[in-house]
Amino acid sequence: MAAVEKRGLSVCLVGCGGMGRLHGKSILGHSDVSGLSLCDVDPSRARELAGELGAEWLPLDEALSSGKFDAFFVVTPAAAHVEQLVRIVPNGAYVFCEKPLGLDMATIDAAMPALKPFADRIQVGFNRRFDPHMAELKRRILAGDIGEIEQLRIVSRDFSAPSVESLDESAGLLFETAIHDFDLARWLLDDEICELMCLGGALVNPRFASVGHIDTATTIMRGAHGQQVVIQNSWRTSYGYDQRVEAFGAAGRLTVANPSGPLVFHENADGLRSGPISTDWFDRYPEAYFIQDTAFLDAVSSGDAVTPNLNDGYMASYIAQRASESQSGGVFVSCKDHDGEFA
Repeated sequence: MAAVEKRGLSVCLVGCGGMGRLHGKSILGHSDVSGLSLCDVDPSRARELAGELGAEWLPLDEALSSGKFDAFFVVTPAAAHVEQLVRIVPNGAYVFCEKPLGLDMATIDAAMPALKPFADRIQVGFNRRFDPHMAELKRRILAGDIGEIEQLRIVSRDFSAPSVESLDESAGLLFETAIHDFDLARWLLDDEICELMCLGGALVNPRFASVGHIDTATTIMRGAHGQQVVIQNSWRTSYGYDQRVEAFGAAGRLTVANPSGPLVFHENADGLRSGPISTDWFDRYPEAYFIQDTAFLDAVSSGDAVTPNLNDGYMASYIAQRASESQSGGVFVSCKDHDGEFA
């Protein structure tokens, strides 16, 4: 791909909520960015964030059809992602899109003919790949520190569950939370998932079931070379934002633990105590978001392919869909329909 002319990058941020503010600060911190424009379905919200960041704002429709931007950041609700991607990519810009690509595979599949030609210009927001701890785990796996992975265990539990009322526009636990872990499994294994079984239920709040959602899931997966993967998800803990990974092989195991507070341990008759762990994703992964956004803008500047790309976003959504089908039917399901490539 041809590198972008070194005049400075013009970037448009679509979506001005909390995630928009987070990405906006990262964008403005990049040395190659010369201008940032903001847009939102609510113009007043775009004006407010533009004033806070010292950026300009413009109407949503005008932004999505504009050919003046080198890159877009799409951080709107998941239901809007596919439609906005389809409108943006014909203008030649790179696009960073928060996960998931869409609320369901039917919507995503329908958009693939329009999006596939731009697959290497569409980066999907799997920020955990950029967390320094996860990146070091990946480096050591590639270095052969434990040999070939035989078992992989991923724990991903939020500190506090969403309200039942907030789930109206949610893609749910598997599509919006576990999808990070499905991508992490593919990335760490450097392989595809060939079959899985998902056990799910509303154990945290039985009311979730009344609106068609689960809040707890355990997914058992098999990689294409026989690797065994277990992913545990919950929307609630009593102790903080629980994010752990263990990779096991013939030469040992590698683990990523939960970063805790100050490393001062207090031991007395009541036992051993350490500091609490993070309570939310923002406290756990701020560095990962910055590194992720920087890597995307570096690719835009150099004209390189992005990663994780459209294919990674598609495959994680596909696995989430198959996990949902398994959970509903109570059976193992095959994931070989696409075998690592979208339709």
